[in-house]
Amino acid sequence: SRFAVFKCSSHIEYYFCLLFLFLIRECKVKKYFFTFAKKFAIMKILVFTEHDDCCGPMAAAFLSDYSEKLEVVSVGEHPAEALSPMLVAVMRECLIDMENYVPRDVASVDINDFDAVYECPDLPCPTEVQACRDLRDFIKNEAFLYYKKSRL
Repeated sequence: SRFAVFKCSSHIEYYFCLLFLFLIRECKVKKYFFTFAKKFAIMKILVFTEHDDCCGPMAAAFLSDYSEKLEVVSVGEHPAEALSPMLVAVMRECLIDMENYVPRDVASVDINDFDAVYECPDLPCPTEVQACRDLRDFIKNEAFLYYKKSRL
């Protein structure tokens, strides 16, 4: 018998044994279910900058590149008309295509839909290629540190 180990001598003890075994089984099932669900859960991150024209889109692109379990959106308080062509070219060097990216206003999204908000450093987009590469590498490192620190 399954319950012989408990040596239940009365009906009350028998029911307590059944309850105990049921709770053990349910806890294991819930533990595995939540572990499984967490493994496939998608986390939504909002990247916020002042203009959403340089650093924010780069950080969002890198964060998206770090994990498939992240859905990242970049917005700005005063979005620019378009990304700098130099920024697009520099990001292409990292195999990230930002050709069709359109800067977004923070009012266009509901902040409550996101699990986390990353306030990205808002630095002006450089006009020289090497300075743009340096900024890209800086943002890539900042985004990676945020990714590791947040355990996303």
